[in-house]
Amino acid sequence: MRGSVHGLVGENGAGKSTLINIVSGLLAADEGEISLNGTSYSRSSRRKALDHGVALAYQELSLIETLSVAENILLSDLPGRSLGIARVQLRTRARELMDLVGLAEVNADDGLSTLTLAQRQLVELAKALSMPEANCKLLMLDEPTSALTGPQADRIHKIIRDRADAGLSVLYVSHRLEDVLKVCDEVSVLRDGGIALCAPSSTLTSNDLIKAMSGKALKARKDDELKTPGEPCLQVAQLATDIFPEPISLCCHRGEILGIAGLAGAGRSELLHSIFGLPAERKGSVFLKDAIDNHEILIDSPSQAVKNGIALIAEDRKSQGIFADKSVSMNSTVAGIGKLRGALSTISPRRERRVTEELIDRLKVKCDGPLQRIDRLSGGNQQKVLIARWLQARANVWLLDEPTRGVDVTSKLAIHEQLRKLRDDGAALLIVSSELEELMTLSDRILVLSDGKQVAEFQRGQWSKEMLLEAAFSGYAKRAVQATC
Repeated sequence: MRGSVHGLVGENGAGKSTLINIVSGLLAADEGEISLNGTSYSRSSRRKALDHGVALAYQELSLIETLSVAENILLSDLPGRSLGIARVQLRTRARELMDLVGLAEVNADDGLSTLTLAQRQLVELAKALSMPEANCKLLMLDEPTSALTGPQADRIHKIIRDRADAGLSVLYVSHRLEDVLKVCDEVSVLRDGGIALCAPSSTLTSNDLIKAMSGKALKARKDDELKTPGEPCLQVAQLATDIFPEPISLCCHRGEILGIAGLAGAGRSELLHSIFGLPAERKGSVFLKDAIDNHEILIDSPSQAVKNGIALIAEDRKSQGIFADKSVSMNSTVAGIGKLRGALSTISPRRERRVTEELIDRLKVKCDGPLQRIDRLSGGNQQKVLIARWLQARANVWLLDEPTRGVDVTSKLAIHEQLRKLRDDGAALLIVSSELEELMTLSDRILVLSDGKQVAEFQRGQWSKEMLLEAAFSGYAKRAVQATC
């Protein structure tokens, strides 16, 4: 309805992104009609959809690496003059939108490649909001807060609510069911390409949505008890890069999940990358302790990390995880390809296919089979394939950055169970998540970063959401006091 927020939820592969891609002109429908403001709406191209006032923020970001932040935000309507782009006007309009969504610390002329995933998601949202309010009829948001922290998401929800109150119609797609119920007026549930439920959000609960999505109610799970971890496995000593003004030291044990909490920009992703050996200049040491004779193995490069069973699942699967134009099979087995070699040291296609089929079945990946291109899968199913990759490689140390980003609630629970099983089988896991509830559910211990510094550590049973947030803000508060003095 005009001036309302309509939620759209469903399991991965239910058809949510396909539906909004049809409405936005990116895909052609097989049949049927769409009307906008009571008149027939032809959406034969994205340009025509924009001309009709249909704005879209994508789940898999549509930004261009070689352009600046300002150019990305206003790409569909660049302010021009006779000899090119009106740069002053471009920066001014982009700055207003950047301040609106919470990008005050970013320069409009910065290259997109310098931004974190959370910042890029805010750029994507600013791009969708760049259409003049008088022209915008429908705003569609596909997982707009999947990489954002709680405070960032709250800011975006206020913008959405304000725009709806001013008369804009908003279609809001998200796997965060509590957010959907909080911000939306009405919710539709897609299951297997059809509408399974449509009702006012005030009459629904998260369990109602889950039951409509999957056809069954969600079983409650008891929280993990405090566990005694095994021997030290991954040890980080005095790790320092240009991101970390003070060296970081930590230890993750066998049979332990160590959560990494903090606000966006606190250094969470950079910590995992540094442990994996990605920065060109890294001080300090990272080493594994061998499970058999307890000798130390130095990890000084990504190849050393992979060789010794360290897995990295990056935050941005599109640019740092998947091989987009390759098959599910190739993406599943690339890290452990040597384990598929036969007697003559050649890769056995039959064995590769069989292993991939087993992984697809184990992780319940929705796809047409091992040979389907991975970029034809939903974002959540792509994430499952990345986990399958390292299961096949038999990794024993896992560095997971937002492991359930863009994943539906039932798939999220399935991934959680896989991670717990890995822990119970003796693996060491470091998990970064913007969802504190996820960290508190999974972790045996939580380390908090703030402003690039290691500021607190909590054992299971000792933390609360308030305590974690207070620690996450502490480094910035201290810097503000110092700046005032």
